[in-house]
Amino acid sequence: MADDQVKLVRVPVRELTTAMDGARAALDENRRLAAELAQSEEEARELEIKLLKRQHQPDCCTGARAEHRPYRPGDLLNPASPKRMRPKSEMFGTSMRNLIGEQAETMNQLAEREENLRALMDAMREVSQASDSLDIVSNALRAAQHVLPAEKYTVGILSEKKDRVDLYSNPPMDLHGKRYLTEEGSVLVDSATTFGRVVLTGRPLEVADVSGSEVVDVFEEQMELLEFEPEALLCAPIFNVHGILVGVFQVITRKQLPELGLLPAPAPPPEPLWFSSTPRSDLTKLGQNQENQEKAAFDPRDKESFDYICVTAGTALWNLSLAKAHQAMQSRIECLLKLNRNIAAELSSSAVLHQIIAVSYELLRAEHIALYVRDEGTEEFFLFVTEPHHSHLRHGGYDEAFLKAHNGIVGVVMRTGQLVLTNSAPTHLAFDPKFDELWTSLKTKQVLCAPVKDAGGHVLAVVCATNKVDGDEFTSDDALYLNYAAEAAGISLHKSNLLRSVLMSQRLTEARLQLADFVNNNGERAYSPSGAEDETSAAASVARFVRVVMAEGKKLMHCDRFGFLLVDPLKKELWIIQEDGESVRMPLTNGLSGLIATTGRSICTRDAYTHPHFDPTLDRKTGYRTTTVLGMPVFEDHTPTNPKIVAVVMAINKKDDNDDEANNAKTDDDDAPPVTRQHVPFTTSDADCMTQYCREIQFALGRLSLDISYYKVVSDCGLGTPVDDLNEPEIISSIVQKFCQSSELDVLEEVAAAAIADDPDDEEQPTPFAAIPFPQRLPQRRISTARESGHVIGVGDVTRWDFSCLDLSNPDIFAATSVLFRSLGLLERFQVAQETFSTFLSHVASHYRPNAFHNLQHAFQVTHATYCLLRRSGVANSYFARVEVFAMLVAALCHDLDHPGNTNDFEVKAHSQLALTHNDDAVLERHHCRVAFVILSHPGANLLARLPSRACFVYVRRLLIHCILATDMAKHFEKCKALEGLSKRHLLVNSDGGRGARRSRSKHRFVFMAIIIHAADLSGQALPYTQAVRWGMRVLSEFQQQAKNEAEMHVPVESFMTNLHHAKTRVTVQLNFINYVLRPIWLPLATLCPAIRVYADSLESNRERYKAELDKLQREAEEIEELARVYVRGNSSRSLVEHSSSTRRLSSLSQKN
Repeated sequence: MADDQVKLVRVPVRELTTAMDGARAALDENRRLAAELAQSEEEARELEIKLLKRQHQPDCCTGARAEHRPYRPGDLLNPASPKRMRPKSEMFGTSMRNLIGEQAETMNQLAEREENLRALMDAMREVSQASDSLDIVSNALRAAQHVLPAEKYTVGILSEKKDRVDLYSNPPMDLHGKRYLTEEGSVLVDSATTFGRVVLTGRPLEVADVSGSEVVDVFEEQMELLEFEPEALLCAPIFNVHGILVGVFQVITRKQLPELGLLPAPAPPPEPLWFSSTPRSDLTKLGQNQENQEKAAFDPRDKESFDYICVTAGTALWNLSLAKAHQAMQSRIECLLKLNRNIAAELSSSAVLHQIIAVSYELLRAEHIALYVRDEGTEEFFLFVTEPHHSHLRHGGYDEAFLKAHNGIVGVVMRTGQLVLTNSAPTHLAFDPKFDELWTSLKTKQVLCAPVKDAGGHVLAVVCATNKVDGDEFTSDDALYLNYAAEAAGISLHKSNLLRSVLMSQRLTEARLQLADFVNNNGERAYSPSGAEDETSAAASVARFVRVVMAEGKKLMHCDRFGFLLVDPLKKELWIIQEDGESVRMPLTNGLSGLIATTGRSICTRDAYTHPHFDPTLDRKTGYRTTTVLGMPVFEDHTPTNPKIVAVVMAINKKDDNDDEANNAKTDDDDAPPVTRQHVPFTTSDADCMTQYCREIQFALGRLSLDISYYKVVSDCGLGTPVDDLNEPEIISSIVQKFCQSSELDVLEEVAAAAIADDPDDEEQPTPFAAIPFPQRLPQRRISTARESGHVIGVGDVTRWDFSCLDLSNPDIFAATSVLFRSLGLLERFQVAQETFSTFLSHVASHYRPNAFHNLQHAFQVTHATYCLLRRSGVANSYFARVEVFAMLVAALCHDLDHPGNTNDFEVKAHSQLALTHNDDAVLERHHCRVAFVILSHPGANLLARLPSRACFVYVRRLLIHCILATDMAKHFEKCKALEGLSKRHLLVNSDGGRGARRSRSKHRFVFMAIIIHAADLSGQALPYTQAVRWGMRVLSEFQQQAKNEAEMHVPVESFMTNLHHAKTRVTVQLNFINYVLRPIWLPLATLCPAIRVYADSLESNRERYKAELDKLQREAEEIEELARVYVRGNSSRSLVEHSSSTRRLSSLSQKN
């Protein structure tokens, strides 16, 4: 085993046993001292009792002499003469007085001793209970003042490395609430000080007369630092329960000036002492000379108490060190358990690698930790690293040759699979200075490398920790815990790699199906070179094929960008057609794609900037960073020998497995830095998957060769632009923007970017209610006007969440709707005139039928709920732009236009004209959209006429369709599932904080937008109970009418629409509707936006009241049934009962036989 390698110990049982023995010894010592104190107290009480008895005896003697004194003649002559009591001084002799004085002095000394011992025990209790080393020192300094009078008290604590002593002394004054100590720096153990002498020898040092001893010569510098003239010195070692020195305790007394006339006779000069040049020899001779001193500077009892303080402080320090070691060990074990829990739930290898780095930082407290991952199926490994522990450490470069060569300590661990620990890395035989060049501002001192292995012992990665944060060295415990973490991570990493292979195969199968479906639907067609329609059809066919290839390739390779270029060998160019019909071309010799097209070799680079054929022009222009690239050629189909290259595919910047979530996440803090995207290298398994995908593209291109060839010929005839000015990155960038957006949300996101860019005032302040003008009302009705806080006279406060619109007339609804729009400043911002808005509201009201539920009142209630959800949750200003809020409110008002009062299912079953028009798909919702745009197309009611731009109009139209279609109940549970996966970080908006800043938006916002509209449409039962009951009765009335119509049409009737004339059935339907439809959307929505919790609370309250009503109806039904059973009268009824009983008996007997 090498010198710098350490043999690992699995479990430090011996050290734990030693700690337990030490704790027991300390406990025994405390018990012994407590027994001695109790014995001393008992002796003091006995002496006190004895003294009291001695004092009582003279009093008794005095009383007896006064009663039996001899008779004197004068007593009879003067019987009333006063009696003079003799003083005690006349009654006792000198010996008796001396005896009593000595006993009293002894008792005073014992009492004082007892008081000191009690104070000492209290102080020691505080020392033992201290939870910090400085608190122990402070309490020890206070305790020493009670038992040993001195001028200066100093405690020295030995450092963990045993090379220095940290000094703490008593402060000038004791401040309440502050520690009783003053830091005095530290001294080396081998320095010429009293502390160093006691630490080195382990024996106490006591000097009765500092000025008359050799201490001044040996410790001259130390004594000169004192601010007073010392007289006596006592420096004692502090040991723990195992006899290990942990510190020193020193006290120094001040020299007192003698009174005049009491000066002692001059003593003869002491014999000179000779010291050698070395401090250690001086200390040895000083110790020998100290043994000959006769005079003791400190009282033996005081020294005994002082020793007791040292023992208690040593025990407390040792217990504290054990507690810290136990806490550190427990923290590391909890960290390992957390790692096991986290990686057990992770499915991606990237997440496991992130967990390894995070846990390694927590376990080792290192300056920097890097992770080197082996490329699957090869002997190469690449650098996978997150943000360093210190922000000043940055990635300085990527030396791919260095990593491939397996150089340095990391290479040794990768090859051998053995852990390496060295605290002098530059002197290690395997250390390579290029290791420091990978990271700027990092000077390697200590290195700890551990392999991450799978169950078979194959090295999957290497975790490398560099330099401890506090300057300490890596220990065997660090290696042990890091090895534990690496073992657990290795198994999970192997599992995630297997899962990734399965998922990649699944994505490849999906890509094959998409390409096959496109080829089958498109077919092979012949085109006439003179037809313009054929040219457009061919262009659309090629554009759709490119879109499918790029979309599926991006998902398959999990990359940031995916490029697809067709090869024209005759014109020596790469070309592609965009979705708008325009074709983009570039020379065949340009860039990495040109290299692939001309050589037919695949390219896989982990840093594109190191490749000689890479063109970074677009990166410099757009700020995009191209890092990892995997490119391959697509060959001609059905050509076994020397096939031609017909296309080039390129995957750019493979993303981390969690990159999509991290990229869409936004923090609550607007000043927080943007999330940095993590790119990882393409592996061998990625290359294999890309090869199989190229074969599928090859097959599809063979089927579409006529389309592609025809369009290429036609487009070449009309080509008038040069191709030399285009480069490969620009083509790929434009293709990505055109063809990687295939879903509805992608289209919304693309349109939103253009629309919001035309809105310079993206953030607004709500308009005060007092400044809101209101539409003119009919003269025969009461006038509804607004006051402060949104209150409308005759209508109420429309801004309250529990505002009721059940009894409002159309003019009241018009006034209230105007308040909602103007309070957000929407009409002013989008220049909607009051006359236009009034006309629009009139048209909307005229297109709502007089249904029981789906009427104008319901439309306003949904609009009002949408407004409250936006305002109460705060999303109106933080999540959505004003144009989006405007579109949501308009959609809410129009979401049920021309509703016939029945469901989509009824329309489909009846084969109505609406169902035929909209192909049985969201029949009513699509009809509502059509009617809404019919109203908006009216010149006098067009709210969208003054929008800032054409792009803004397109965006609002898309949003209206998106929001109205979101009210389709067929997609209810899909929205509930999507809501469970939403969080605020999916919805937040990134902004640089400046005025007019553009906001980058997430697709999750459009999902959230649909959820808000859908929840508002289902908010009737989330209102107060009185309103909820009335809304429920209205919708049940429509259900009853639909059930009647379905019965007349002889089509199946839904079970929940039958028997609604019974009160129990109606309550049951409402309760089931709340449990299975409303709660799954309102409860997660309230969790996501706590400010709208009032709706969820009201829903829960209504649920309880419906349950109570159902229980009441159930009890009433049972009582009626019981009464009907008991009061069966008449012979016919009794005979009927007897006949039924006999029939049951006969049937049971027949079954037995």
